[in-house]
Amino acid sequence: MSFSIGLTGLTQSGKSTLFQSLTSISRSDTSGKRLPLARVPVPDDRLWKLAAIFKPKKTTPATVDFLDMPGGGSAGLGAAALADIRTSTVLVEVVRCFAHPYLEGIHPRADMESFETELLLADLKVIEGKLERSKKMPPEEKALLESLQGPLGDGDVNRLPSLDEEQHKLLSGLGLLCLKPRLAVANIPEADLGGESAGFQEVRDFAASRQMPALAICAEIEAQIAELPEEDQAVFMQELGIASSGLEQLIHQCYARLGLQTFFTTGEDECRAWTTRIGAHAPEAAGEIHTDLQRGFIRAEVIDYPTFMECGSMNVAKEKGLLRVEGKEYVVRDGDMLNIRFNV
Repeated sequence: MSFSIGLTGLTQSGKSTLFQSLTSISRSDTSGKRLPLARVPVPDDRLWKLAAIFKPKKTTPATVDFLDMPGGGSAGLGAAALADIRTSTVLVEVVRCFAHPYLEGIHPRADMESFETELLLADLKVIEGKLERSKKMPPEEKALLESLQGPLGDGDVNRLPSLDEEQHKLLSGLGLLCLKPRLAVANIPEADLGGESAGFQEVRDFAASRQMPALAICAEIEAQIAELPEEDQAVFMQELGIASSGLEQLIHQCYARLGLQTFFTTGEDECRAWTTRIGAHAPEAAGEIHTDLQRGFIRAEVIDYPTFMECGSMNVAKEKGLLRVEGKEYVVRDGDMLNIRFNV
């Protein structure tokens, strides 16, 4: 399963610095693309511990795409910028919580309100245009668009109605930003590491009022971490009191926000991490590997990661009767190791 994390927010918030540090690339490394994109391995120690046991020819982590989105501000978001932002699966708003030499003061809540207004006005324009152009649309679609029109016009995202799966499908072609999962990242200065600054509290409180998570990351420190050799990064982070990298924190929050989890396939040829939705049945997870596995699914041999690590090998797990055989109704859990049996 592929998904993209769009880093956005007002200009001068530090989102491009954060993008470069999280992905360890610069704008010159984006092959001339108009929208900087980087495919990043999902950090997961479990995969590498499995690889140490199986010693496969190849070890493949799950990946996620990061997009450095255009920023909003005094000039507003143009049509091209909005089109770019609509391509992301989840929006991560980077909020400035550090002093800037060319900007006056630190105003996280006002910045978040300003950026949200830009997004809502963009959606309102799309909906009003759709209603105006489509005079003979189905009544249920018209009623759905009108139910969004009022709250968007009032700038009140909390009044947006809850939508079911069919309603989301009806709206999928519009790419409405107000319906995308959102997270907030407070871009804090190094001095605020390890504490809760007033700026981060503003970000967290505003995010909570929109039912979205918030976390604090220092983009400048993340940039310094990215420049270090991998063996020195953990020591540097420990000295600063950073328990996990910004990349790990952000991907973890995005997985939780999107309702995603990880499962593994293992063997002599390859150990690999896969992403599927929480609540997926075994055939659906098999489909993440290949559509043929979902179409011809027979059963799955399953063991969860902690149990396998206690056994230390598949042979021991089998001897103890801990390798289970599950059918089509099995609900996959995070950390499951699956061996799919199928016939096409």
